[in-house]
Formats: sequence, structure tokens, C-alpha cells
Amino acid sequence: MSKKILVLAAAAALVLSGAGCEKKEETPAAENENQNVNQVITANVNGSVVELVEPSEEEEVSGVKLVEYVNKSAGYKIVRPDKWYWQHFIKREISEAMPGVIDLFVTDPNPLPSLGSGYLGRIVIEVSSRSLVELERNVSDLTSSAVTVGGISATKYEGVRTNEMVRNQKTITYLFQKDGETYRIAYVKIDSTSEDEEIFQKLVLSLSF
Repeated sequence: MSKKILVLAAAAALVLSGAGCEKKEETPAAENENQNVNQVITANVNGSVVELVEPSEEEEVSGVKLVEYVNKSAGYKIVRPDKWYWQHFIKREISEAMPGVIDLFVTDPNPLPSLGSGYLGRIVIEVSSRSLVELERNVSDLTSSAVTVGGISATKYEGVRTNEMVRNQKTITYLFQKDGETYRIAYVKIDSTSEDEEIFQKLVLSLSF
């Protein structure tokens, strides 16, 4: 009888140990947990260092992804179209080609032309020592309105140009001054669409100092 009891006890032990070895499914850890999702990338463009910050929440306008861009030399931050060509110039790089310009940022979905070609890019942010009166002359044919950009009073100029140089070219320009410097944020595109302009307006609205 004692041997039978021992055999039953051993069998029960095996059953219990088998139950204890049952495979458990592990709960996967959350992605990016304890990781910095705002990755800062420093880029050296023509000798000038800028900081590109990929935001944790991606933003998309008219099918174009926007990423945060910080211009440390000029002291502003915007969102710019991702995957577009872009370039940043500082004063010593453009003083001969563009006298009076202190800082220049240009971006375009197509390869950028060289400086001095007339067309800089679809979107331009220019910081200069030039007077507002001088720049206003270049957009005097456009409709103007009072707006606010980056918390600063500005003037918006908008219209479509057709002349011996261009045909059906939409032009939008914002002009304002900050700390004694003149800012020009410009958009130009032939046969522009509302989707194209929405991307530009989002960039303008995102400007902060």
C-alpha cells in the first residue's frame, strides 16, 4: 500500500510541476519607452551650423510632412517641409551676392538654383539691414494687409504677377522688423494652388523667436 501511495504522490508532483512550467506570453514593452523622441540633429551647411529638431508629433499639411527647424544664427524657429531641398546662408557667405543680407534660408521641392540667378527658391526667409521702404517698393503692385507674424506687427503683400518675365506667378510676401533688422518671408510659384499656399502659410504661422 505504501508503494502505491508513493507512486501516486510522484505522479501528482509531476502534474503540478508541468503546470508550473506552462509558457507565459510576455507583454511587449511600449515602443520608445524612456527614449528621447525629440531627436536633435546638428547640420553644417556651408560653414554655418543649424539645429534640426524632429518633433515627437509629426505634422502633415496638404500631404507634405512638416518638421521643426531651428535657425540659431537668426534666432527663430519654424516648421519646414520635410524632404524638400533647403539651404541656409550666413552673412559672410552672401555679402557679395546679396549686399545687406545677414541671414538667408531657402527651400524648394526642386533642386535649388545658385545665388544670383534671380529665383532663390519657392520659400525664402531673409534677414537684412535693408529698410522696409526699399523692400516695399518691390511689392508695391501687390495687395497689402496688416497681419501679425511671430507676435510682431507685419504687412502681408499678395497677388498674381504676369509680365515680360513671368506669367501667372503667385507672390506672397511678409515684411516686418525686429531688433533693428528687416525680415522678408516670401513665396513665389507659377500656377500656384491652394495646397501649395497652405504649406507656406503653415510655415509663416509657426514662426517664433
